[in-house]
Amino acid sequence: MNSIGEVIRSTRKKQKLTLKEIAKAASISLSFLSEIERDKANPSISVLKRIANALNVNFTDLFGEEKRSIVVRNNERKPLVHSESSRITWYALSQGSNNKMGPIWGVLEEGATSGDISVGHSEGEEFLFIHSGCLEFVLGNERYILNEGDSIYYDARVPHSYKNIWKGETLLIAVSAPPTF
Repeated sequence: MNSIGEVIRSTRKKQKLTLKEIAKAASISLSFLSEIERDKANPSISVLKRIANALNVNFTDLFGEEKRSIVVRNNERKPLVHSESSRITWYALSQGSNNKMGPIWGVLEEGATSGDISVGHSEGEEFLFIHSGCLEFVLGNERYILNEGDSIYYDARVPHSYKNIWKGETLLIAVSAPPTF
């Protein structure tokens, strides 16, 4: 399987786009994009999403296509993204990039955060279910504390961010439609 950097480079070249065009569209520096393509940099989840948007592909397309199965076993789950800076690891709960929704398993280390409130997505809806732990979730101007067993369903276009405020890991299920992962 190709690395994320190799997939980004080949996708960009197939579309006859330059590093400069994608870097500008993804709001990152040309040198950073070059490092990502050469697997010299570990981009955050939000940067990878912006690159996928700039390439006009689904986020999951950056990870290559594997044999599709309707069942994903616990011990076969592969990490989609692990971000050192945010301290969040996302695991796929389904396979394939043509799905209408994207369920993922999130493991948020103590103090993990998605960062400053994001601009939201261009379309869609999202759902979070807190399996264990506690999450502070900011949606627009509203702040919610979500505890074990709580869930939230929201318009993904509304700017949002989240932070693990539990002493330990917070585990959650997130579902987006259309898939962002």
